Amino acid sequence: MRQFLKVTLVATFLLTGANLFAQTVKLGHIDSNKLLSIMPEKDEAQKQIQAQAAEYDNQIKAMQVEYQTLVKAYVEQEATLSEAIKADKQKEIQQLQTRMREFDGFAQTELQNKQNELLKPIFDKASKAIKDVGAENGFTYILDISTGVILFNSDNSVDVMPLVKAKLGLQ
Repeated sequence: MRQFLKVTLVATFLLTGANLFAQTVKLGHIDSNKLLSIMPEKDEAQKQIQAQAAEYDNQIKAMQVEYQTLVKAYVEQEATLSEAIKADKQKEIQQLQTRMREFDGFAQTELQNKQNELLKPIFDKASKAIKDVGAENGFTYILDISTGVILFNSDNSVDVMPLVKAKLGLQ
């Protein structure tokens, strides 16, 4: 009988503790992609990135025109060229192809760096606002629903988007 009383008391304590713990967990969720899309800083950053991309694209197009011109001239004159000049022209075409590949790699790297440089402060600002809202409103977790990794989303989960938007001064 004494053993039964101990087991009952322990079970009651555990169930009460679990119930108290469940009551203290406050979940929230936000769609960070949606938040970032309404931040005005992101639009300006995207414009700068697109301008840089257009510059690189124009350079690549100019190189392609140069390449096509070289190849066309080579094909038209091939029959009349000496072997030494053919080899020289082929080498020139191959060097231009190499320059084009290298420039493409350079452009991709530079665009990625520019994107990181311009977008990181915006992501950091949004992240700080989310953390501040979480701390100020007593959330235990705020889940990002834009990633699609949520296995369960209860009706008790609170959408913190309005709070974060207010924190950032967005409408």
